[in-house]
Parts: sequence; C-alpha cells; structure tokens
Amino acid sequence: MTNKAIEITDLAKVYTNGRGISDLNLVVDQGDIFGFLGPNGAGKTTAMKMMTGLMKPDRGDVKIFGASITEDYVNAMKHVGCIIETAESYPYLTANENLKLFARYYPGVDQRRIDECLQITGMLKYKNEKSKKFSLGMKQRLGVAAAILSKPKLLILDEPLNGLDVEGMLDMRKMIKRLAEEGTTFFISSHLIHDVELTCTRIGVVYGGKLVNVEYTRNILTNYSSLENYFVSEVDRNGRV
Repeated sequence: MTNKAIEITDLAKVYTNGRGISDLNLVVDQGDIFGFLGPNGAGKTTAMKMMTGLMKPDRGDVKIFGASITEDYVNAMKHVGCIIETAESYPYLTANENLKLFARYYPGVDQRRIDECLQITGMLKYKNEKSKKFSLGMKQRLGVAAAILSKPKLLILDEPLNGLDVEGMLDMRKMIKRLAEEGTTFFISSHLIHDVELTCTRIGVVYGGKLVNVEYTRNILTNYSSLENYFVSEVDRNGRV
C-alpha cells in the first residue's frame, strides 16, 4: 500500500467571482496531522469539498490511499471520515439515535463502538438527549463522533474546533493526538492558529486560491517565534506579489 494518504494533483475549481482554488499540488503522508491554513475566502473549504467528492473540480484529481476520487470514489472514501463546514445531525433524534442511524452505513459498527465514540468525544453523558438541545460545541463533538465511527484511517476536518469552549478544545487536541498515535492521518482546516501549532505536524498555507508553502511545524518554530508570526509573514509576503 502507498505511504501517501492524500495525493492532490493540479486540482482547480474557480467560481464566476474569480475565487476558488487553482493548481493545488500536495502530498500528505500517512501519519501526518496536516494543518491547512489560510484567510477567509482563500479556498480551504473548496479544496476539502473536492477532496471528499462533494464538489467536482474543473480539472485535476485527488487520490486517497492510491484510489482516485474521480475514477474510484467508493474505494477512495472507504477509509475516510469527514466534517465539512458544519456537523449535521437530526435534531429530533438523540445523540445515540443519530449515531445508530449513521452506523447503518458501516459494517461492524455496533452499540459498543457507538458508546466508545461518544466516550472519546465527551458525549456519552448526553447520549439520550435530543441534538436540538445541544450547543454548537456539543453538535461539533457529535459530528466528530459520527466521523470516527468506522475507525477511519484518514479524518478530514473543516474547522473541528468551531464552537468549542476551552475544555472542548483541549479534549479535541488530545483526541486528535491519541488517534494519530493509533495510526489515523488528519487533514485539518482551522483559523485557530494556536491550536494548529500545538496539534499539527505539518502546515500548508493557502492564499488567494494557491498553496504558497508547506513546511513541518518544528522547522517553522525554529525560525519563527510562533506559527501565527509565520502565517502573517507568509500572507504578507504573498499579498505583495
């Protein structure tokens, strides 16, 4: 099996307003916790939608564990869990009922696994409450529980810390690191740069629809006092080009 979790080649999607993503080339290795940073409107969510087959690219391709999203979608997504934009749930179902519904898509996911995912995400004590009563952070936790149900080898998460309080952010960071140690690869988009710095092993910066730099976090912190300083420097440098 390839050691490349994600291989993106010449990926492009440009909207009528000129925004989007163009000529994205990127390799994410198995075991990476990859942070995808960029200003609002830089193209992060567009790229992630194409990576997960939710949007058709104008050109280019994405391979996940060697399988093409455009040519072999089922196999490409077989080992992927994701949250793109918002974590959706059925408001009149309980947390447990929501996960039981999602579990129907995956063979071998039983009540024990559902409880385990609720435990991992801190939602077990709310398992019998309807999701319409949940805060934004609780809905986000439930979304992550759904994303990890099938024990995916790759998790693609768009703003996974959205709506979480400080305790929730700490819990999410611990969960990501724990799952990474167990072999899960992560591709994470976030505007919370401090949390990305503490969590991600590699960083890609996208600006104006283009990937402007990819670097290991440890190398960035050797040359910059913080990831935020590096990010501001990259945005400023490319904004002048």
